[in-house]
Amino acid sequence: MNWAVRSADNLLPLSEEKHHLNIALREWLYAGDMYDLEAPKESCELCEHPNIRYQFKIVNRSNGNEMLVGSECINKFGISATDELGVILDREGSRRRVNRDRRFLVNEARKRRMINALVELSASEEDFDIDSFISYVLDRDAFTPNQLAVLIWRFEQHNVEYKPSDFKIVIRRDREKEQLRRMDDWKLRKLWQSLSPSQRNWVQKNTDFKP
Repeated sequence: MNWAVRSADNLLPLSEEKHHLNIALREWLYAGDMYDLEAPKESCELCEHPNIRYQFKIVNRSNGNEMLVGSECINKFGISATDELGVILDREGSRRRVNRDRRFLVNEARKRRMINALVELSASEEDFDIDSFISYVLDRDAFTPNQLAVLIWRFEQHNVEYKPSDFKIVIRRDREKEQLRRMDDWKLRKLWQSLSPSQRNWVQKNTDFKP
């Protein structure tokens, strides 16, 4: 059974239209309710694709029935989304809304992992000023190169699990760029996975570091 047949079997019984999938899909809307399950453990209730982590609720505007689906299904089937005022968007606007909401969920998950690593570090190191680090990163969503180099050293010293790509670096100011210019190669290598592609290009053009 292919995904289209499975989707029809799952959607039509919950719709007013009982025979034609394309017509039934027009009854459904995505209004912004979304959930991060924190692990890929559910299946899409529409197409039955497994290992869904981020769920998006679609609602039948005729009868109020609900389904929890993956973001790809909303885009693939052309299910309409609404804006924050409840206005129904066109297909391109709906696609942008769904993609924006998914990026939000992914970014919030990244922040949680980052904060959890900082909290675990504070439990292992009494002198670590967790409040100042958390306040700084929540305000700027990134650390200076020197700050992150110190954090990574502390994470590894205390065997704190962390994901380098969860931590962003800011190098907008001259002093932050100077930190990278003066940084030892072994420190830059530790920071490499936290740098964006454009930041990596800057490092390669402005330092002698060879990744």
